[in-house]
Amino acid sequence: RETTLRAQAVLRNGGEAARAGVKFVVREAKSGKVAGRFTSEPVDLAKGAEMTVDARIPLKNCRLWSPEDPFLYTLEADSGADKYRTRFGMREFRFDPATGRAVLNGRPYYMRGSNFTLYRFFEDSECGSLPWDNKWVRLLHQRVKDMHWNCLRYCIGFPPEAWYDIADEAGVL
Repeated sequence: RETTLRAQAVLRNGGEAARAGVKFVVREAKSGKVAGRFTSEPVDLAKGAEMTVDARIPLKNCRLWSPEDPFLYTLEADSGADKYRTRFGMREFRFDPATGRAVLNGRPYYMRGSNFTLYRFFEDSECGSLPWDNKWVRLLHQRVKDMHWNCLRYCIGFPPEAWYDIADEAGVL
């Protein structure tokens, strides 16, 4: 099955007028195998100009992310002057308006989980720097999986971005 990934790159020219294109490469996060690529047409950027490059990158045999199979990709955008890399999973998640049920990747999905009340981690002096320790956060999410939960709600505060990355790796919605 072929899927199309849409990515946008904002080019900002802080120097003299230039001509630039963007190379996009999608890889499987673990294996590094190339899953898709796209090179934009070069664009002319005046000094101080900003332009958004819109890319549609075909992915063959796209593997969808789920808590049971937390498959991740990386996307690298390279303008020749700068590179940006990010990690992501492909999935479709929605609630069916007729039934109110969660639907993940086209199939009904039963969510089991709880809330993490974040202020308890960040304001409890006994936690110290643990909320900033990725090893500890991974263990916390592994315990969620050990209880056969597949989702969490972070509430009463926002966790560091690394918590979301770890949830993606662990297979936690």
